[in-house]
Amino acid sequence: MRSIAVLLTILLAGATSGLVAQAPEVFTAAAQVKSATGAMSGALEVRITRYTPDFDRTAMETALRQGGYPAFLNALRNAPVSGQLVLAGGTAHTIRYARETTEAGRRTIVLVTESPVLFIGGGVTADPRSRVGYELAVVEIQLGPSGPGSGTMAAAARVRPDGKGGVILDDYAEQLITLSAVARKPS
Repeated sequence: MRSIAVLLTILLAGATSGLVAQAPEVFTAAAQVKSATGAMSGALEVRITRYTPDFDRTAMETALRQGGYPAFLNALRNAPVSGQLVLAGGTAHTIRYARETTEAGRRTIVLVTESPVLFIGGGVTADPRSRVGYELAVVEIQLGPSGPGSGTMAAAARVRPDGKGGVILDDYAEQLITLSAVARKPS
């Protein structure tokens, strides 16, 4: 397990500047992860049908801050569907959180699925790591004003408050999945 201290202000902040996100949107990307035992890659498709309104974002923020991860999961799973995430042509995973911020023409989109997408690591060993508690996936996409974007994905993760208004992301894998060639499909 790898813990990453992240100030996901986009997850726990309502402010946006610049353009307002317009759904539906579809994004494609190349996903890749490398480890000491090998590498995997595949196509990622993200279909956003709606962006999470402030009301639902506030409910999830309050749940995480006051009730921790179990309360956050409950609030997340009670939120309306925001889209789907498909990795390597596999199962469509339900997105319950989709939030965008813009700054200086650069878009940052954070997505949270209601279930894990993929467990990387742990493997088939004499003492595999427990998968308990890694019940969602978190994706962050960065898009500039032109050209392909980039991003990361924690395919099996959990979150917890950092006590300073941010979020600590615990990723099941030793390394985040790298997203490259992120592009918005034309409507």
